[in-house]
Amino acid sequence: MALPMIVVSAAQFQQLPYQRQQLYFNQYATYFNQRWHHNYSIELYCLGNFYCELWLEQESRQRHHYIALAADACLAAYSLAPHETDY
Repeated sequence: MALPMIVVSAAQFQQLPYQRQQLYFNQYATYFNQRWHHNYSIELYCLGNFYCELWLEQESRQRHHYIALAADACLAAYSLAPHETDY
């Protein structure tokens, strides 16, 4: 089911119920990059006018979660060489 294009801000996206976040994300997210933090795989996506991190826990079946980021400052975390990331 296609959703109408709703241009939301990072703050508005973060306030959506989880299922609406998931629907919006699945419809509009464009993959950008990936990094690691401890046992989380963190994938960065562009959702139009903001970025969104998808946190995927690798050792248990926890529900993944979304963190919306309004600023381009988040891009710096994805520019590190693989050996410099915190796995």
